[in-house]
Amino acid sequence: MGVMDMDALTAAFRSHTEGASKFTRRMAINLAAMDGTSPRELVLRLERLGLVRPGTWDWFAANGGITRDHIAEVRGEMQ
Repeated sequence: MGVMDMDALTAAFRSHTEGASKFTRRMAINLAAMDGTSPRELVLRLERLGLVRPGTWDWFAANGGITRDHIAEVRGEMQ
């Protein structure tokens, strides 16, 4: 389970996705870092909360996943 409660996660999700037309790997990685979870755990939690479409994680997995390289790149930019 994540570090953020449902309300905090929902607020962070809305803040990160405001004005965006799609939920991206970068958003998943950034939110997971805030939540103290892996991108997979985060996306599955967002699916359960109804914040992203069911099957979002499956889509990422079928389209290259969220790799350690993706995570390292995004986290490097966060510093």
